[in-house]
Amino acid sequence: MSESVSINAAVAFMHPEDVEKLFVPSSRREAVTLVPEYSRDEDGVDTVKVLMATPQIILFEASRPKGAVDRMHVHPDHESIGYQKKGRVRMTIGQETRIVEEGDSYRHPLGVAHQHEVLEDSVRIEIKYYPKGSAVESWNALVGPPGEAEKD
Repeated sequence: MSESVSINAAVAFMHPEDVEKLFVPSSRREAVTLVPEYSRDEDGVDTVKVLMATPQIILFEASRPKGAVDRMHVHPDHESIGYQKKGRVRMTIGQETRIVEEGDSYRHPLGVAHQHEVLEDSVRIEIKYYPKGSAVESWNALVGPPGEAEKD
């Protein structure tokens, strides 16, 4: 049996009372607008709430309005797996472009360029996996430090 590793930091877009819990009442938490480091010139791409965090994984729900487009970008420290819960998105991953619809899943491999163009208001569930650990620190660096919004 492996030892549990604890999270010793606040998690951006996650309510502080939920950190390190086995069960999280995410259904009772509000989402907050996110402006990731690769989109600082934009008004915000996603509205996000972190559902669960571990030293290697961040699980979150994100909403994007129709017409939102993020720029082509790469994450050198994690890969992502996503489930399209609602809406349609034109997604480019590496050299492939597809229309991702409600019920579809996708993966952004570590270090592979990707971009999303929202064709209909959308909601996705995404898992970011950081194989070297430091998920919370890396997530906070990507999206900005935890703020007042997580305390509501």
